[in-house]
Amino acid sequence: MTISQQEINKRLDNFRQASRQKHLPLTPQKLEIFRILASSCSHPQASEIYHEVKKTFPNISPATVYKNLIRFQELDLIIEIPLTNTPNRYDAKLDTHSHVVDTKSGKVYDLGIKEVNNHPQKIMGKAVKKTDIIYYL
Repeated sequence: MTISQQEINKRLDNFRQASRQKHLPLTPQKLEIFRILASSCSHPQASEIYHEVKKTFPNISPATVYKNLIRFQELDLIIEIPLTNTPNRYDAKLDTHSHVVDTKSGKVYDLGIKEVNNHPQKIMGKAVKKTDIIYYL
């Protein structure tokens, strides 16, 4: 599966707008980190993103990439996909969707399930902000 240039541009535009609203200074490095993530269907690990960013910014450090991924996630600009026994993956697709993890290959795929039945609005008296559902194969 590939992501259309139109979808990549849409994600980048949304990222720029959300960054301004959240007072996140936009640097060329931040834009490149996000562009790489927005262009990927593979749900890359931080190290994979770092190696791609390094092609454009040879002096960038792994710490810069990791810190920005954490910050993007804190600001709800990306999704972190927590995995067991392997580094977490990242996703710039923010619409509601599920993930499938192939435990043999370690690959992560989007699943076309858009809605989850019986999604609770509240748990323990608190509003549910988001739901993550990951299927492991």
